Order: sequence, then structure tokens, then C-alpha cells
Amino acid sequence: MSGFLSTLRSLFGGKPAEPPMDPIAFTEEVARRVREAIPDMDVQVTADLELGINLTDDGGNRAFLDNAYQMYRGESPGNRDDLINRFVRSFAEAAKGLERSRDAIIPIVKDRGWLEEIRQSMLRMGVEKPQDKVYEDLNEEIVVVYAIDTPSNIAYLDPDGLQELGVEREELRSLAVRNLRGLLPRIEVHRGDQVSMITADGNYEASLLLFADLWEREREKLRGDPVAAVPARDLLLFADSADAEAIARLAQLAMKMHQEATYALTGKLFVLRDGRWLPWTG
Repeated sequence: MSGFLSTLRSLFGGKPAEPPMDPIAFTEEVARRVREAIPDMDVQVTADLELGINLTDDGGNRAFLDNAYQMYRGESPGNRDDLINRFVRSFAEAAKGLERSRDAIIPIVKDRGWLEEIRQSMLRMGVEKPQDKVYEDLNEEIVVVYAIDTPSNIAYLDPDGLQELGVEREELRSLAVRNLRGLLPRIEVHRGDQVSMITADGNYEASLLLFADLWEREREKLRGDPVAAVPARDLLLFADSADAEAIARLAQLAMKMHQEATYALTGKLFVLRDGRWLPWTG
């Protein structure tokens, strides 16, 4: 906290905010709450930001808390406790098993590097031959990954899981987009002089790239093609390809937001042509 803010708090009687827990304390606290939520699960702290689950001589599982801790540190002090509780609820739900349904499949836009990160994470958890997640390319930079959505968890589908749900690849995207549309309370377009932003629920904005009807309506208002940026999963900006100044501003915003985002995707731009999002090359 800056000296200026500390001085203001002392003058007006406010208490300074509690500093965030360090990684050791955070790991211990998460372990304690998981034990309370799932009493029959053996949870051990095996390292900073790492939990061992039901460890035996024959193996077990490990949970890595690096992303959760990054979110915790970035959260406002008043919301940190609730964030830990949300994580524990998500963990408990995953441990008990998700109720899988074709009506719960949704599309999530990810950067291509995420696929390798997930594979490495599974290897660290002891999975010798992790299955690839169900995904399709949007272009060489970003992909669409398919997952099961529940109130407090996301489970990414592998090919076996997709087969169990009886969903064919040919119908997957249209089914997932329809499901996501039903989950979103409201989609709003906030228009700026040069750059506009689309908002929905604060989680799946990047996935709105897949809503063809949305972009058909927006194209009618532009002189050129839509050029979009998804610097994070909850950020979707766009501008008109015919406006060079607007595109320059969009590129500037995309890079800045990508560098600052908790759930970063990419700082690059994409243009919609012939129904496909292609890397913008100017």
C-alpha cells in the first residue's frame, strides 16, 4: 500500500487492508477448507501451492494451486475469502464427479499454447498418457475447446467423454453455441468512437467470436470487416477494418489488456472473412 493511502486511512479512521497470505499460508488454508468440505478425502500439503490427494504407495493425485493463488493475490481484500470458498466448492464438485449432459457442453476460446499447458499439468499429476482435449482450430493462434459447465466448475471434454454423451463432431459446435447462448443473461454491444466492446457474463466473452448472427448484425454497421481482439477470456473488443486509426487503437488496447489480464489469451487481432476468424495482417 502506498504511503499516501496509508496516511488517508489513518486520518479518517480506516483500518489498513490485511495483506494477502503468502503461498505457504494460502496452501494450508485451502487444504483445511477442502478437508472440511470433503471429510473422507485425505488431503496433504506436499509443497507450496501443491496438495496431495489420497496419496498411497501406489500413487494418488496432486492439485496445483498456482493459478488459484494468482487470482487470490489479484482480488480485492474484501473478496479474497469468497474467492477461496468458490475454489473449494469447485474442487469438491470435481471430486464428487460432474453431472454430464450434452445440454451442458459449451465452447471456450483458448490460445493454442493452453493445450500443451494442460497436457504438461496432467503429466505432473501422474497421468502417463493424457488424452487430448476435444478442440478445433479457429486459426493458427486460437482454438475452441469444449467443456461441461456447472455452477461452480468446468470440466474439459476428452474424446471418450464426448462419445459417452453421444455427440457427433459434426454437431458439436452448433450444440455448444446454442447451450452457451442459453447460459448468458444478456449480450450487450458498447459502441465507442473507434473501438467497441461486447459484454456478456464476465466469463465467456471470448467465446462470442462463435456467434455468427451477432457478427452478421455488426458487419452491417461497418464499412469493412470486423476486426476483433480477445486479450482475455472476459474481454472482446472490435473495430472496423476500413478505419486504420481504429485498428491501431485496437491493437494498442489488446496488447495492454493481454499483459495485465489474469486469464490472458492473446494480444493479436483477428479479422472475420468468409465466416472465419483469420489473423489480421493489416
